[in-house]
Amino acid sequence: SPADAADYHGVVGSAPARAWAVSAIETYLDCPFRFFAQHVLKLQEEPEDEEVMDPRRQGRFMHEVFETFFTAWQAAGHRTITSANLDRARDLFEEVVDRALEQLPAAEAGLERTRLLGSPAAAGLGEAVFRMEAERSAGVVQRLLEQRLEGTFTFTTSGGARTIAIKGKADRIDLLDDGTFRLIDYKLGWPPDRSRALQLPIYSVCAEQQLASHNGRSWRLGEAMYLAFKGPRRVVPLFAKPADRDKVLSDAQQRLADTLDAIARGEFPPTPDDVYRCETCAFTAVCRKDYVGDV
Repeated sequence: SPADAADYHGVVGSAPARAWAVSAIETYLDCPFRFFAQHVLKLQEEPEDEEVMDPRRQGRFMHEVFETFFTAWQAAGHRTITSANLDRARDLFEEVVDRALEQLPAAEAGLERTRLLGSPAAAGLGEAVFRMEAERSAGVVQRLLEQRLEGTFTFTTSGGARTIAIKGKADRIDLLDDGTFRLIDYKLGWPPDRSRALQLPIYSVCAEQQLASHNGRSWRLGEAMYLAFKGPRRVVPLFAKPADRDKVLSDAQQRLADTLDAIARGEFPPTPDDVYRCETCAFTAVCRKDYVGDV
């Protein structure tokens, strides 16, 4: 076939629309071919051959620990973490962590305990999470943990309003006493590039629609942030100031629509946004990038 033929460069033909997970759509932005291999062909990644947990398992473990902690914190009648009850939160968190670590081998347990609870050299993940909340003035009315955002939502695009079915799960939504909500995305690694990330802004739009009449009130996004555990800052806001909110959300909605249109057209070229992704990609054995020349 001719070298410039579309099907030689990752075009497989159109497909009917379906509900995609927002995390999967972000994979397309990382590399369309990786999305194709993982979510269309459904190829399995090679398992990690390591003595300690791989990043995916570490992330799952961290989410479960924080979900267990905040569930217990609310069940005990607590709401907002403040400077007055910070020590109580630390004590409860340590109890939750130690119970969770009982499931792990000793080598893994030691590493995860240091990561979550810290050491004399550095604060742990729990401290970063608690201090973020204690430094803010709005009180927490309710926490929605691992909140599913699934169904059909309305998004604003350059072509007008579009109804799109998506799937997702927000790590944490704090409903605040001023009628706003705070959306939090835990990141075990570095925070994503905010100019191209989708999960946090799209979850923000979906959460506003889902919470339209929750508990008889209307809730509006006040703050969205990554709690990142690598990089110079632990708390990375989605938008720097409230005036930027609408533009950030608008750009993300357009990015979502454009990406879904490309998926529907069946366009899956091997064009990673950063060629260094290829070094850790699980699908290099079936990728044509080296001789197609798209990278």
